[in-house]
Amino acid sequence: MQLIIIFLFAVLFSAFGTVVGFGGGIFMIPFLVIVFKVPINIAVGSIILALFPGSLISTFYNFRAKKIDYLAGIILEIPTVIGTVAGSFLTSILPVDILKIIFSVFILITGIYTFKRGGKSEGKNSSKENVFYKLNKVGPRIIKRTTYGAYRISYSVALFFGLAAGLMAGLFGIGGGFMKTPIMVNVFNIPPSIAAATALFMIVFTSLTGSISHFLLGQINITYSIPIVLGFIIGAFAGKQINFKLPENVLGKLIGIALILAGIAIAVNTFFIK
Repeated sequence: MQLIIIFLFAVLFSAFGTVVGFGGGIFMIPFLVIVFKVPINIAVGSIILALFPGSLISTFYNFRAKKIDYLAGIILEIPTVIGTVAGSFLTSILPVDILKIIFSVFILITGIYTFKRGGKSEGKNSSKENVFYKLNKVGPRIIKRTTYGAYRISYSVALFFGLAAGLMAGLFGIGGGFMKTPIMVNVFNIPPSIAAATALFMIVFTSLTGSISHFLLGQINITYSIPIVLGFIIGAFAGKQINFKLPENVLGKLIGIALILAGIAIAVNTFFIK
């Protein structure tokens, strides 16, 4: 019965995570640890393993739909990896729990902002006072034009936010993947559907390397991994069908809701998971 419940929630979290580009892992970890008392390292290892096939399936569908911005993914992923390594070293000298609380509040505020914005474009005429719009014009940059809209990516701004996402991942051990979608939507004005697809494309590589690392450390429990992997695969199929049918503004609001839930998950992680 326990494995069936884990499977059903894995389907639910994966479907929702696939829609918004988070993958679902940040919601599944506190569920496993708090409800079923799964050791945190086993929970993380099992979920990272499950993220790989789920994100791979989503990436296949997004590739066919031509929704992945590969250049944006590479530009953000490289500094994220560097930031993750740096963050892991900083855990021994910084008060991580206090930072987690501050970070969870920041994520909640970002989620509310994203929800209110709902994926609307911050064009030139409506963004004269927008800090992100001004920063994104600094230094070398690229301009992409797609059927979903045009947007700009500044290399220096991508470096800053990529490093920030990586530092959060390394410091808190929660993974920085869920930050990529709001960065692309709110900072670079990338349409939500492309941002979600690109974030899932990046998760393919981080989940693969993470799975290998956790396997070598003996932190993958097959008993938990099988229902989670199956649930994430089915959830990925379901999530993509839902994603393709959603208007950009609705998807933008769902990303905001997911961020609010992620902020709550981080707070739960801080106070109840040790």
